[in-house]
Amino acid sequence: MKKRTVILTMAMAMTMIFGTTAMAEEGLSGKFTLFHFHEEDGGGTSKAFWNAAHKFMEENPNVEIDFQFTDSNNYQEKLTALMAGDELPDIWLTKGDMLPTFADAEVIQAADQYISADEDWAAAYVDGAFADTTYDGTQWGVPFQMQANCIGVYNQAIFEECGIDGWPETWTELLEDCAKIKEAGYTPIAMGNKDQWLAESAVFNTYAYKYIDQDWFNSLANNEGAKFTDEAFVRALEGFQNIAQYFNDDMNSINQDEMYSLYYDKKAAMYFNGAWSVGTMIQNCPEDVLATTHVGLMPAVEGESGTKYDTAAGAGWNYVINTSVQDENLTAALAFLKAVTTGEYADDALQQGFISAAKTSDDLDMSSLAPLFAEYYELAAQMNNCSIFDCVLPAEVGSGVLYADTQQLIAGSMTAEDMAADCQATLEANY
Repeated sequence: MKKRTVILTMAMAMTMIFGTTAMAEEGLSGKFTLFHFHEEDGGGTSKAFWNAAHKFMEENPNVEIDFQFTDSNNYQEKLTALMAGDELPDIWLTKGDMLPTFADAEVIQAADQYISADEDWAAAYVDGAFADTTYDGTQWGVPFQMQANCIGVYNQAIFEECGIDGWPETWTELLEDCAKIKEAGYTPIAMGNKDQWLAESAVFNTYAYKYIDQDWFNSLANNEGAKFTDEAFVRALEGFQNIAQYFNDDMNSINQDEMYSLYYDKKAAMYFNGAWSVGTMIQNCPEDVLATTHVGLMPAVEGESGTKYDTAAGAGWNYVINTSVQDENLTAALAFLKAVTTGEYADDALQQGFISAAKTSDDLDMSSLAPLFAEYYELAAQMNNCSIFDCVLPAEVGSGVLYADTQQLIAGSMTAEDMAADCQATLEANY
């Protein structure tokens, strides 16, 4: 496998242009299939996507789009099956860790050649937007979000009932608060890890940065010396295994939606998850619970080098284009991707409770933001964004052994040392 380049901020690359890049929306025609996980009745990212998609279709009635939906919990498994069966659609969403597989197999075409040819499109994105779309120096995908992979979401009323004033500043305080909440009969931290990704990608990834830093991760990802078996990373695994005592007992048997239900029903006092959950809370949380819901940064661990601001964050997912898409179908597909990732989409995204990968309008009315999202927006401005493990490392590691072993770690069926050794062996086998 070619070495994956780790980049946190980058300028747009100018490359040779292949195929047509006409962006005029008038008179567009063509057709393409789109495989995605945006729920039509969902909130946040999904709602902003569909608002932009419906507007595009109204303005371009001669463009035929076949939307192929699979829910986010099963999406990656279905995508893997489509590739194995040589049934990939024209456009699909993928995580950064799968880019090497698609690029090396020559089933996708680089997006930067088209974006850089359109001055407005190229200038529309925020710094760092393409970090998770880049492999071997080429920007393969089109990003649509810039999200923290981990924030704390908590019910202030339950905290106060348990004698807790507010969100903890240190990990010791968090553990003390969890003990009080558990004694009061609540689940301290809801966890829905049935599909394996949530505990590792949305929680442990950020927890690990309380022990290691971006330089360490760059060294690991680029095979330049750092190892999963390094003492600091093993300590992170041990600490995470310890906090699992405050998760719900069925943490590995329920999914993300069932985890939300524990919170909605006031059975759990808090949970850690990606910032996408803010939009979900705004859309689906019962009004009385939403009124007392707040967000916070994962606390720092005393004695370790990381801070509460160090957070795994980035675009994560991005749209990629099949190499088979050409001519008028390609022109239509590119115009669609521009519409559902930039411009009015970016402004609408904020209104729906998430931060897109594109710049917002200068005259956007920030006072109209939902209160919970306004809280998150302030936190996001303070974050030190760090690489998302499963968007950068080889898929066999990021979405493979890290997911599976973290599930065993929090269940108590694998030690921190064994997990570290297993992850390192898998990493070395895929370089």
